[in-house]
Amino acid sequence: MKSEKSRPESNKPQFTGCVELVPSLPTFIEFVTAQRLWGIPIRQLECFVLSHNPESDRRKTSTPDMLVLVFKTRLVFLLGWRLEQMLDPLMQGRVKRVHAEKFPSSLMMGEPWISEIVVAPRFATIPF
Repeated sequence: MKSEKSRPESNKPQFTGCVELVPSLPTFIEFVTAQRLWGIPIRQLECFVLSHNPESDRRKTSTPDMLVLVFKTRLVFLLGWRLEQMLDPLMQGRVKRVHAEKFPSSLMMGEPWISEIVVAPRFATIPF
């Protein structure tokens, strides 16, 4: 049995702020909120929409971006900054984990930052 230290570096996940990317295709995307961990099969992703956050009041402290992920059974709303940078890894199937950080303690400039994640049943009332 190989030790954890002997694993090749290329197999380790890459961490980029609030979004974790992996070199191989994950089976699930994990969404980590303060209350729970959601795991949704990536093959259920039907489409996504990047738009302006309708709740943003255009202040510097308001999250300007909203990324809506439409899965077969769930809707996932990501609110944050620079979310357009998630699109290529998302389309390549390399996003493994997304977590919300209210405060930019380890914020890396120029990378996506998610401040809020809302997961709702697909055919329920939208939680906004």
